[in-house]
Amino acid sequence: MIVYDTKRWWTTLTKLIFGINTSYNSRVLYRSMLLVTVYASVVTFTKQAYYPNEKLIESPLIFSILGLILGLILVFRLNTAYNKWWEGRMKWGSLVNDSRTLASYLHTLLPNDDKETRRYYAAQISNFAIALRGHLRDDIKYDEFEHNDAAYLQCLKDAPHVPHKIATLLMEWMQTSFKRNYISGFDKINLKVQIQNFIDILGACERIKNTPIPFSHSSFIKAFITVYVITLPFGIIDSFPFIYVVIPATALISYALIGVEIISEEIEDPFGTEANDLPLTHLSNIIKKNVYDALEVAYEKEISPIKSEDKLIKVLT
Repeated sequence: MIVYDTKRWWTTLTKLIFGINTSYNSRVLYRSMLLVTVYASVVTFTKQAYYPNEKLIESPLIFSILGLILGLILVFRLNTAYNKWWEGRMKWGSLVNDSRTLASYLHTLLPNDDKETRRYYAAQISNFAIALRGHLRDDIKYDEFEHNDAAYLQCLKDAPHVPHKIATLLMEWMQTSFKRNYISGFDKINLKVQIQNFIDILGACERIKNTPIPFSHSSFIKAFITVYVITLPFGIIDSFPFIYVVIPATALISYALIGVEIISEEIEDPFGTEANDLPLTHLSNIIKKNVYDALEVAYEKEISPIKSEDKLIKVLT
């Protein structure tokens, strides 16, 4: 995720200009702009060479109307994608808060000298965040889990749904703690609610990931943009006293239209590893550190640094 100073216009623009090769979406956008520029140049030079005194279209009003319609559609498209991105951030924010709450509550209930139980709870809570991150990215890394033995790790590998399996293990250990008289029946209900929140967040994140914009909507927008960009030079070529202004004008309008669609595609799935996706590794590390600190136990493995595909990319001032 890119972290930057919103008030630093020049720094932001510099990062945009010189960071073309650092983002897949930026490369796609600028390649599209290059293709549009070449196409507009061909149309313009052909018109100037063979039909210098003829008007191709009497009134460009239709392009103004179509541009307005396309703009409204793209606003809806971008808002829909951003709502998914923001909801994903809200769910992971809730996971951070619920993990802290559960760890703090367990700290007040568990005996101070039972480090094994405390460490088990801390491991399972932090493992849930790690498993959820890998599940959403279709790449669960088992070597990042906190675990006590190979049997536990094999149990997770055999599970068809790793995050749900970890939530189930938390439920089972909660029942064990109840039998040991660590927690009361009232505490058991409260803990069940907290673990249930984990499962609710899991389901919400799966819904966000597995529900893309309907194909008919996405294909219509792409077809509309393509047809509009192809016909745009013909619609505005007679509107300028200096005909070659059509080339940068077409490129600029296309940049706005195609850029909005590419941005929407990127943020529609907020759990990936692209530059503007959510920093799930960073959030997982926060959960792990806070949980172990709350339960006052030391984690088995040091918190791994944020990996390159999930780093917080800073625009330096």
